[in-house]
Amino acid sequence: MNTAMNAIFTQVQATLGFKLFGEKAVADMIKELKQLEHGLITRKRVVEGICPDSLSVEGKKQALNAVNLIKKKRDGTIKRRTCANGSSQHKYLKENESITSPMVSLEGLLTTLIIDAFEGRQVATFDIPKAYLHAEMPKDKKVLLKLRGIFVDIMCDINPEYEQYVRFENGVKVLYLRVLRAIYGCIESALQWYVLYKTTLEKEGFELNPYDLCIANKVINNKQFTLCWYVDDNKASHADKK
Repeated sequence: MNTAMNAIFTQVQATLGFKLFGEKAVADMIKELKQLEHGLITRKRVVEGICPDSLSVEGKKQALNAVNLIKKKRDGTIKRRTCANGSSQHKYLKENESITSPMVSLEGLLTTLIIDAFEGRQVATFDIPKAYLHAEMPKDKKVLLKLRGIFVDIMCDINPEYEQYVRFENGVKVLYLRVLRAIYGCIESALQWYVLYKTTLEKEGFELNPYDLCIANKVINNKQFTLCWYVDDNKASHADKK
């Protein structure tokens, strides 16, 4: 129980993390916000500035508060993440709009493991770093992220052009940014990532299993290569270790 509780409560709000872990935590959070500005891939930024004067009262109300988290891992390294608090987004879904993303089933995963063992396949597991941020937000969606306080200052240091968009609300600095890619915390991000990953696999010649949409197969060197995934965690198997 103590181990589980320690794992949960080592993740804290960034402002508290700055006090607990010092300059290292601040430096890592700056890297995280730089990633939002510059993107994982050059010229594929995650957010862009938007003039708050162009936003309606309702538009500002729908903006998602940024949640900045810091965690100290067991090896002493600092892990950071900026995500959106998308808990309010369900209220603004259109009628019959679905944001559900497929996940590999337990039965499907176990079946592939049985096949791996029976055929003596080589098995590898891996995850895809910052997976969601590879996917774009739908063009017809206007999702806004709202930074506050010290995080506004950090973002303006990264890109001074944002200073023109800074306003004060109830005595606190705020900065509204338009979300361009599937940032963590948005309710549609998992589905956007799934669509991108599925499409990429199909372009590489994989065929989805009709009974489980998170299992894909491709024949390589006359042997079946099987990939199954749960969000960004993957299991791959093939007769050839390479």
